Amino acid sequence: MTDERIIGRDSELSYLENLWNQKGLVTCCIWGRRRVGKTSLLREFGKGKRTLFLQGIRGSYYENLSSLSLDISEFLGKDVPQAPDLSHLMKTVEDICRKEHTLIVFDELPYLLESAPQASSVIQKSLDKGLKGLDCMFVVCGSSISIMRRETENANKPLYGRFENRKQIKPLPIEICRELHPNMDTETSLRWYCTVGGIPYYHLNTDGKNYQQLIEEKFFDEDSSWRGEAASIILQEFNGNTNYTGAVKCIADGTVRQSEIADKLKIDRAACKRMLDDLEFVGMVERRIPMGGSPKKPVYSIKDPFISFSFNVISNNIKMIENSSSKVTAYGFLKNDIDSQVGHVFEKLCGDWLDSKYTVVERGQWWGRIDDADTDIDIVAKVSDEHRLIRTILGECKFSRKPMGFNAYNTLVSRAKKAGFTENTIFMLFSALGFEEELSEYSEENGIVLIDGRILIGEEKPPEIF
Repeated sequence: MTDERIIGRDSELSYLENLWNQKGLVTCCIWGRRRVGKTSLLREFGKGKRTLFLQGIRGSYYENLSSLSLDISEFLGKDVPQAPDLSHLMKTVEDICRKEHTLIVFDELPYLLESAPQASSVIQKSLDKGLKGLDCMFVVCGSSISIMRRETENANKPLYGRFENRKQIKPLPIEICRELHPNMDTETSLRWYCTVGGIPYYHLNTDGKNYQQLIEEKFFDEDSSWRGEAASIILQEFNGNTNYTGAVKCIADGTVRQSEIADKLKIDRAACKRMLDDLEFVGMVERRIPMGGSPKKPVYSIKDPFISFSFNVISNNIKMIENSSSKVTAYGFLKNDIDSQVGHVFEKLCGDWLDSKYTVVERGQWWGRIDDADTDIDIVAKVSDEHRLIRTILGECKFSRKPMGFNAYNTLVSRAKKAGFTENTIFMLFSALGFEEELSEYSEENGIVLIDGRILIGEEKPPEIF
């Protein structure tokens, strides 16, 4: 993040402070998606502390040594010779830590490992010998989730067992992101969150702009860095392996089963399974789970909203965007695609909201054929009350341009009955723009739970359901 505001990270800062207050050598591993705000969080945590911030860069081993030596020079307030190798540099770090309680942050460790695979062994030796017993906190951080976890969780790696304290920095919920654009109206807030997700960076400098303006500026402008960012994030995570971007493109194009993706990519199914597991592991894709006796098998969807929008809308229409006479014209052509994408992610937003507000034991979807037509139920969730009584929530999610009426409710009731959901059920309707008055009145008398946009963004409290 380039903004000075740190919002929604109180628990992470508290976690780090508790570690800082411990005596002796304390280690911590921080990871999270690019742009999620890891560096800003650590710089905020380092304020008022004796902090040496070491930054790995994408470059050669020599360039990294030069950059890291400059970081040490800045900390000491004087020029120091460039370290001849990483071992000498870590010796200097050890000398710094001997003086008093010190915070060492090694940011973007994966960048250093690209040019210096031996870095893990050098750091391991320093932790086991040079830094052992010193009063310091040593933090490693990186945007490559797979590398950070592999280096610290794999028993065959040098850093295994050296970082028992671990923290994933996750995307922020919508009610927290709202603080970055407090003047944005409810509908625009929901649309934008369904477009870019909970990555703080994507919410900066958005206040005072409507949704169309944001899309035109951030995605349609040919000079925007956002154009190729989604593919870049995937390629960086998986060391440039284009099969990973290919798998995401397959899902965006509607090829959502493992066997079909393998066929499209011309790879064997075992390799495809490992690749999809990797993508799921880092939070880029997810498996949709069929529930309630659905006859269908799991399918894959793109989980990260920014990546999903970039592939489903921008990549699939890039020639049209580039050839349009104006950005306004391009938006007009893509409006239906954009609305469809927002509606799709809105279902995920509603499901995540449900998880965060109630004790959800299991959640998925139902899909199959009813009356000779493919159909689905957006949310099927088993929810427990304080006495462990389980009830099934059946949810319908709509991001239309008008309040939801009885048609959506009647459709949900009909599908639920034909799919076999007849006992201990709660009907829950989600609508970004609220509900028609008749439906609102009927719901109060018949125990139907209505969730509108104001509740989803945190402006109103969630209703009691038991």
